[in-house]
Amino acid sequence: MRTLSGLLIAIILNPLFSYGEGKYEKAMKNALEGLNQAATIEDFRQVANQFDRIGDNEKDKWLPKYHAAYAKVMMASMEEDLQKKDPFLDAAQLNLDAIEKMEHDESERLALEGFLIMIRMSVSLDRGMELGMDCGMILNQAYTLNNQNPRAVLMLAQFKFGSAQYMGQDTSESCAMFDEALELFEQTDNKESEPFLPVWGKNLAQIFKQQCQN
Repeated sequence: MRTLSGLLIAIILNPLFSYGEGKYEKAMKNALEGLNQAATIEDFRQVANQFDRIGDNEKDKWLPKYHAAYAKVMMASMEEDLQKKDPFLDAAQLNLDAIEKMEHDESERLALEGFLIMIRMSVSLDRGMELGMDCGMILNQAYTLNNQNPRAVLMLAQFKFGSAQYMGQDTSESCAMFDEALELFEQTDNKESEPFLPVWGKNLAQIFKQQCQN
């Protein structure tokens, strides 16, 4: 009885010890379900807010901040008013800056940061000239860190594809990289991985592959 009473007291006095991890997992699963179903800017806004709240409570975990950043990048990519893109991207960059100070998957962070910069570049041609070199360096670094990361391959391929189109050059190298990215997505689809890791990008790779075929 004493042991049972002591256990009950410990649970009452320290509920986070008993339930904290479960609450985090439940919150992340709920937010990721919303992220997977998001189809509008408002959907992504709600999901970004969810992940930000989780990140505020779980300051030592990088994934809530990562997914919040991704949701904000998606908001910017869907926003038709060019003047409204930057606030979304600025907020996403704050998330990525916070992640940089934590233990995290650097290839994933850099791939998403490259995606962010490409959306920022789309606002004007002047930005393409200003940010293009930095974007290429970041995405090459993401690829060098882990060339088996499908998002690193995809984002570098997208950057190379856009650059080749702009310069009127051959896109065969980048198109081959889209095929490589899709193969990596297929491999990760069939492999168990740590919960809550990034999985986005496969649909985008398929869209670019279709463009290459056309």
